[in-house]
Amino acid sequence: MRKTAPLVLFILFLAGCPMSESNGGATDTPRTPQYIREHGNHLAGQPSLYLRQHAHNPLDWYPWGDEALAKAKDEDKPIFLSIGYSSCHWCHVMEHEVFEDDEVAAFMNEHFVCIKVDREERPDLDAVYMDAVQAMTGRGGWPMSVFLTPELKPFFGGTYYPREKFVQLTGQIVGAWNDRRGEIEDQAGQLAQGLGERNGPNLGSRDLERGLVAAAVQNGKDAYDPTHQGFKQRQKFPTPIKWRFLLHEYRRHGDEELAEMITGSLDAMARGGLYDHVGGGFHRYTVDSRWTVPHFEKMLYDNGQLAGLFLEAGAVFERPDWTATGLDALDFLMREMRSPDGAFYASFDADSGGEEGTYYVWSREDITAAVGATDGPALADVLGVSERGNFEQSGSSVLTQRADLEELAAEYGRTVEDLAGLPAKHRAALRRIRDERTPPGLDPKVVVSWNGLVLESLAQATALTGRPEYLAAAEQAASFLLEIHRREDGSLWRTSVDGATSGQGILDDYAFFAAALLEMYQVSGDERWLREARLLVDHARSGFARPEGGWYLSAADVVAPLGRTVEYFDSVEPSGNAVMFNVLIDLAALTGETTYHREASAGLASWGGLLEKGGVEVAWWFEAAGKLLWPYFDVVIAGEAGDTGTEALRLTYLRKLPAVAVLSAVPYGGLMSRCWNWRRRWRGKRPLRVWPRLTSASSARARHQPPTEK
Repeated sequence: MRKTAPLVLFILFLAGCPMSESNGGATDTPRTPQYIREHGNHLAGQPSLYLRQHAHNPLDWYPWGDEALAKAKDEDKPIFLSIGYSSCHWCHVMEHEVFEDDEVAAFMNEHFVCIKVDREERPDLDAVYMDAVQAMTGRGGWPMSVFLTPELKPFFGGTYYPREKFVQLTGQIVGAWNDRRGEIEDQAGQLAQGLGERNGPNLGSRDLERGLVAAAVQNGKDAYDPTHQGFKQRQKFPTPIKWRFLLHEYRRHGDEELAEMITGSLDAMARGGLYDHVGGGFHRYTVDSRWTVPHFEKMLYDNGQLAGLFLEAGAVFERPDWTATGLDALDFLMREMRSPDGAFYASFDADSGGEEGTYYVWSREDITAAVGATDGPALADVLGVSERGNFEQSGSSVLTQRADLEELAAEYGRTVEDLAGLPAKHRAALRRIRDERTPPGLDPKVVVSWNGLVLESLAQATALTGRPEYLAAAEQAASFLLEIHRREDGSLWRTSVDGATSGQGILDDYAFFAAALLEMYQVSGDERWLREARLLVDHARSGFARPEGGWYLSAADVVAPLGRTVEYFDSVEPSGNAVMFNVLIDLAALTGETTYHREASAGLASWGGLLEKGGVEVAWWFEAAGKLLWPYFDVVIAGEAGDTGTEALRLTYLRKLPAVAVLSAVPYGGLMSRCWNWRRRWRGKRPLRVWPRLTSASSARARHQPPTEK
């Protein structure tokens, strides 16, 4: 869950308020639940799968929009706002327990205007009302349940409610709305004001210094779990952006304590139940601290980032098993989460046929039936499948690969190498058996920012392995996004389903997509991707700019109920602000445009107070700061495309997946022109040195760190 700045808790006392018999000022008789169940509510035809899943609930749901908001004002009714997403397990539970109940629906339709929002389609709404729920309750999650005044100010909220508690709660709310309306509106106004004041506090500006980065690294060390690896959490989230930052700090300074943290944590992720050992890819998190039993959703944003993390760590630590894990995650995405047009879908559900995890768990009998009696028992032990099991259902196990192979080798009279090879030997057979089960639901929504995270890792896969199919997949997806999601004015649609677009693009969509295009440019040498990245960045710089520094989450022309939100903490995904700062620095290095560099430097300094207090929770901000505080290189390889010597230099560089450099390839004849243009831009400053010969990534000494203009 995203961190939030402190806010005075808002508490609405509801106990003792009777269920009201008033119709709340309704001017017409609501349609009956039976009629709505048969004919559908107002969600029918929406692009979002999540909204369509609720289209025949007896609740008279509306999508967020003018019709619903006007209805609340015209009828003077409070709004019940429910926010979730299609692969959310507890969203499905609340739907079945509460929203499909005719008695609940009749009451809600009479007293509230009910609005359903897909958080993946409208993260701006999710962000502001999640802040409200966290302020009121101290925690948050999905499904999110928020009660609003007709002016869209929150006055009560929570997450999942079982039926009886929801019935009691909504009755009390209606009673309070009728009897203590003024008090509710006053408190809602105070909460809204507090949230508005908290939208993006810079916490004071200060000069960037290396000590800030060192303090963030120490914060990561302090949060490390030496027993089970990862960070100290009751439930284990992979948080790939934090580990990517710590990996880069290890590459920069050679800190062996970081090396131990990184290797232990990546092994825990790859060998435990977080990873799907049959189909590839990662689940969202584990419900225990030992990385064993996952919450079985598979999210595009997790898999895109984790693939890149494992690829880079595999290159740095010379761990081919990690490289294989990263490639396997990408292969899973390309096989099972890719649209015919080449873009990538949003998520797989946690549930299969209404039950969580049944698609993924195995018994010893299942394993033997799939691979035969000769290897079955040994394979079950290698994959951690016991008679007792480790999942909720007795005898069912989530697969892991943490067994002591030497001990098993002695037990079975086989070699360690033989046992180690069993999972790969029988993987296809296990997958065939699993494919016969009821699969989890797939959300075919295409989200621009999440695709950007995958495209970046696909380009890195080609850089590391030389295999062209990964870059080709990235280029196909990028072309789709530019064709379908970009409007004539240069703005982006955030989501699409079967080519039908919806949702205004947020800052993350521009920043993540631009970062991916820059990675693709460096791997392919195709300047189209550099041009497109600049267009996206320049559009975001003008449409999302915040006067105090950084950028708002939503564009200026998007209605923001409680003011425009600023997302600054890195969560499972990096914040759009942090990615934008990194992209600006990379663009400055690739193009020589000092405006980008000055904007990044000044912007980061304006958030210096956040960096001082945020620690590893703003890890990707420190990634950008590190590019400014330590040498950052622009490596230029001059030579004709297709020349064997040029290609050898390029591949030598790319296979290192450097974290402190960008790559430009120019024809040999264009080298002097490029150098002249750079020198002209920086006349009076120390000229850029370009090394056309490069034998390894570590030999690059073309430092690109232009000084601030005087």
